[in-house]
Order: sequence, then C-alpha cells, then structure tokens
Amino acid sequence: MSVYIGRCKGYDDSERIIREGIKSLGGITHHTGKGQRVLLKPNLLKGASPEKAVTTHPDFIRAVVNILEDTGAEVIIVDSPGGPSSKKMLHGFYRKSGWLEVERETGATLCYDLSETRVSLPHGRVLKSVPVLSITQEVDVIINLPKLKTHGLTVFTGAVKNMYGVVPGLTKAAFHGKYRGIERFSEVILDIHDAVPPALSVMDGILALEGAGPANGTPVELGLVLASPDAYELDIAACLSCGIPLNRVTTIRAAGHGDRKIDYTHLHPSRIGYSLDHPRGGTTPWWVPDSLGGVMSNFYLKRPSLNVQACTGCGRCGVMCPEDAITMGKRGPKVGWWRCIRCYCCVEVCPEDALSSP
Repeated sequence: MSVYIGRCKGYDDSERIIREGIKSLGGITHHTGKGQRVLLKPNLLKGASPEKAVTTHPDFIRAVVNILEDTGAEVIIVDSPGGPSSKKMLHGFYRKSGWLEVERETGATLCYDLSETRVSLPHGRVLKSVPVLSITQEVDVIINLPKLKTHGLTVFTGAVKNMYGVVPGLTKAAFHGKYRGIERFSEVILDIHDAVPPALSVMDGILALEGAGPANGTPVELGLVLASPDAYELDIAACLSCGIPLNRVTTIRAAGHGDRKIDYTHLHPSRIGYSLDHPRGGTTPWWVPDSLGGVMSNFYLKRPSLNVQACTGCGRCGVMCPEDAITMGKRGPKVGWWRCIRCYCCVEVCPEDALSSP
C-alpha cells in the first residue's frame, strides 16, 4: 500500500491537494468505480464549529464530494455521534458543524437514518459480530474522512478509530464499559474497522487538534492532507509526521503494524517535522482484567474535571456514561471516584465543553 502526504495553504486549496493525492494513489475510480453509491464517513464527534477542529471541516468534505460527483457517484454523508441521537439532534449537529452547507451546495445527502444491523466478523480479535448503522450495508463503497487529532484515551485518533463512528451512539459507550482495559478496547476498535473497511481514507490535517483531544484540545494549523487505501498505514504516517511515538498509540500497538514499510507517493513524514502535544493516554495496563479496569483506573488517571460556569445541566454526560458514574447536582454533574472508568465519553459528548479530560 501507499500513503500520500501533501501540504496545502488552507481549505480554499484543499480540493487541489486532495485531487493530487488521490491521483497519486491511482485515481478516484480506482477506489470507487463510476456511478456508485458512496458513503462518506467524516468525524462528527458532536456539533462543533469548524474552527474548533473537533469535526472534519465542511470545506474538506465538500472537496471530496466534488471529486466523487465527477464520476457520477451518489454521495451520502454519514456519522453517528456519541450519546443518544434523534433526527432533530443530528440536524443540529450537522448545522453547528457546517455540514448543512455541503448538502445545499452539492448533490450529496446527509443521512438521518439511525437504524442498525449486525455484521458478522468470525475472525474478529474480540468481537464476532458488530452492530453498525444499516446504511453502511446499503452502499457500494465507503470513503473515510478522519480528522487529525490527539486523544485522551488512545493518544491519537485518526483513520482506524474514525470508523468507530459507524457504531450507533450509546452502543459505543457500552463497549467502553464492557472492555475497560485499553489494549482490549483498542482491539474492539480494530474489529469495527475491519467489519466495515473503507476503500480509501483521506485525512483532514489542515486544521488539526492537539492536547486534550478529541474534544477539548487546541486547534493547530498544520496544512496537511494525507490519503491512503490502508487506514492503518495512514495513521502511522500521520503520527510519524506529527512526532507522536507509534508505541504510545494504542490502536497501532494493538494492530502490530508499527514496523510496516510504507511507500510515500509525495512527501515523507520526515519532511513535516511537527511535534503535536499529545496526552498520556490509556486506562489500565494490559495485564489488568476488564472486571477490575474501573477500580484500577482510579490509580492511573484523573476523573473528568468540570467548569461549573459553562455547564447548563443538560444531563447528556450522565446518559452517555457506561458505568452510571455521574449524578446531576445543583452545580452540574458529579463524577463518582470509584465507578468512573476514565473513558471520557462524558467529555466527548458535552455540548458546552464544560467537562475536560486530564
């Protein structure tokens, strides 16, 4: 497999660079064919304005839609944010993230179908079947549009972990609760990617996120576009480009792909030379059984912290918590020390960024 790494001046220049990258990988029809029904899977962690670098930028999505529509493709934009979802809530997230404009200005369609189905995975590392959005099984091909971000739990979140978003909202939290050890949970992420593999991944690293990602970090202008038919190799290339040690990224470590020999079609990671500020990551050591993961995590990581002034008391954090560790008080959520497993699902879904991870 090959990876393209290119630099661009900003989102106004993104379509040119994305076209260049896809061309270096054999052209768009090499990955999709003509006139196909294509599912675009960007990152919609929650409703967030594009300049916060929490979601895939709408201009980036629009650029890929334009490229696909040149082939006569029917494009459907899909993601399942964390927490409970409804069509009304999903519409609000699309609006806040700027994705409604993509639908208005192109022939692409935003998906509101929240129905799910199961995909068999007989050779899965942990899962033997995976619950996914039904639409993923009704298209010809999937193209993955991850955001380049650091992550409090897995250190880095990129192409492989972005496919976790095809799992319906609250089921994602349930996986956190069931598979508490970080190594085991990372294998779950790999299984989900392998159950619904994208034909091509194009990463938005133009405005990236460093620090306390995936929701509370600091936006940083990298001007990077990365692309590959192999999501694992794309993540490796992104980490090498941004100074994130491969052995710290739990999904790369779990996959055992850190020593892959990668063919770079344009820039080499050594030409980038940026060092993203990244979290410590992880919950518990590999040798801790899942049944003790919640207790042991108390000794390794801090609980989410609350900005009382920002909290509106919506209660979304409590609904998302897989361990019912959150109770709502007069001054906002209270996180139980013993029950909290430090998965930070509550941080990811907080609409006001009132909760933050260490």
